[in-house]
Amino acid sequence: MGVKVRIWKGAWWLFIDHRGKRKAKRVGVGKEGRKAALAAAEQIQARLALGDLSPLERPEPPTPFEPYARRWLRETVTPYRKPRTAEFYRGLLEHHLFPVFGAEPLTAITRARIRELIAAKTQAGLSRLSVRNLVAALRAIFNQAVEDGLLAVNPATRFGRYLQHRQDARAAVAVLTEEEVARLFAAAARWYPEHEVLVRLLFLTGLREGEAFGLQWGDLDLAGGFLEVRRTVDVRGGRWLVVPPKSGRSRRVDLPELLRATLAGFKSLREAEAVVEGREPSPWVFPALQDPSKPLNASWFRRHVWYPLLAKAELRQIRVHDARHTYASLLLQRGEPVGYVKEQLGHASIQMTVDLYGHFIPGANRAAVDRLAAAIEAAQAQLPATPAQPAGTAEEGDVVEVGEIVGAPGVTRTPGTRFRKPLLCPPELRGPADLRGRTPSL
Repeated sequence: MGVKVRIWKGAWWLFIDHRGKRKAKRVGVGKEGRKAALAAAEQIQARLALGDLSPLERPEPPTPFEPYARRWLRETVTPYRKPRTAEFYRGLLEHHLFPVFGAEPLTAITRARIRELIAAKTQAGLSRLSVRNLVAALRAIFNQAVEDGLLAVNPATRFGRYLQHRQDARAAVAVLTEEEVARLFAAAARWYPEHEVLVRLLFLTGLREGEAFGLQWGDLDLAGGFLEVRRTVDVRGGRWLVVPPKSGRSRRVDLPELLRATLAGFKSLREAEAVVEGREPSPWVFPALQDPSKPLNASWFRRHVWYPLLAKAELRQIRVHDARHTYASLLLQRGEPVGYVKEQLGHASIQMTVDLYGHFIPGANRAAVDRLAAAIEAAQAQLPATPAQPAGTAEEGDVVEVGEIVGAPGVTRTPGTRFRKPLLCPPELRGPADLRGRTPSL
């Protein structure tokens, strides 16, 4: 009965036997291990004598990161966030965090390990924004672990100095000119007529990719000349996701008259095709070719239409999203109000619109400087006329004349000195003959 210290397999152990309960614990090796084991034995013996049985209790095994992170995703993210957001976090976990921390206990993931992860992902070419998202996910998971009492502190906080996003958002903006857009429309009409309406709509409304594919005929008011963005669609993990727009609220987008006429003809054609095929017309404006009950797959459109179309139009390879950038920039270049463009795009603030597209208004900037120059010219014209001076004369205080003499090569700059180096200055570059060798009078 009691606590005994023994050496076993080269190490010092504690063997506790108290009221039928037993427990063994390895302490250490060598003299230090023996000393620590003896000290621990005294403390445990005293606690047992006082009725404290905690030394005999077996601690719960540490919680691995992966199952706890899956629980966080299931309980904290999925019920309260958009499906696309939950899929986004699931992708971060599966592709980046589980391969590194999956089987490790939560308590083993230290700040040093997270700092190593940040450095490794940055050196591997992952964007700073993606690395920021990784750390944000870790921070949220460990916040929950702290709330659950599994951790004392959150190791994923205060990494801002490693995650500063220095990339200029405007660097990702690629736009086409009006002439290039016209070439793209002509190429679509020739090579991809079944998708010409979609190409036109992307450039003439500024809709996001998922918003365009999520359009239903009930969202269009062709008589009123507008459409309503009510949803966005995407495919994640082989599943269709139909969710509210990015801002979380619907918005109204004006339709140009030519596009309204094109959409009206397009709708009539789709309805006629449905009658011929003996089915109900698809609710989607741009349905999938094989299954009209589903919207067109954005990934398929990019691979089979968008990038081949750019090649046939002999244009550089840009993203589908750059049609939105082109729409905004061309409107601003034509002098349309920034507030109107902001509403068309559905930006949360006008500052976002200015930050992204403000540099596409060179005409407005030139007009501003032209107005400034014209104002100065007008003010100068109002000044009283100054009488012309006779040639070769100078008035009192005429600094320009004096400066030309004092600063001329070969002329003494400091009054009262006779320093000159005529060899360093050819005669033709020296001052007037009557002034050489003497200081001009001020």
